[in-house]
Amino acid sequence: MEQTNMQPASNSNSDRRVDSSRRRAEAEADGQREEQVRQREEQVSRQDEPARPPAQPTELAQAAETATDPVWQRWWEIQSNFVDDPRSSVAEAHALVSGVVDRVVRQLQDQCSQLEQGWSGASDTSTEDLRHGLQSYREFLGRLLSKSEEHRG
Repeated sequence: MEQTNMQPASNSNSDRRVDSSRRRAEAEADGQREEQVRQREEQVSRQDEPARPPAQPTELAQAAETATDPVWQRWWEIQSNFVDDPRSSVAEAHALVSGVVDRVVRQLQDQCSQLEQGWSGASDTSTEDLRHGLQSYREFLGRLLSKSEEHRG
């Protein structure tokens, strides 16, 4: 009598479970990366605001608005086109990021110019006004350094 190998197809089911678990883990990792990107963009958009305490509930609500930000909308378009044209998507991402960097640099230069106007315009600026100017420069420098440290870390 001929024997046939009648092993259950458990390997196939096991492979499907592993693939399903892997897809869930990858989706979760993608979600975490997207959240990190949203948080970084929110930090960049607040670049021109003075230093303040940790996020309040209203600020958390503002983070949800990031999805309607035109820059992020453009990013999602670029990302969705990656499969069809990876090189073009990366070139478009470069252009988008370069534009954001240029905008941030202009904002920082404007803030620095405003600080300078506060003390350099008049020769009769009081010591108290100069003290306030120095404090403003310290706060500005602190924001600059904290942003650069966040991006290095």
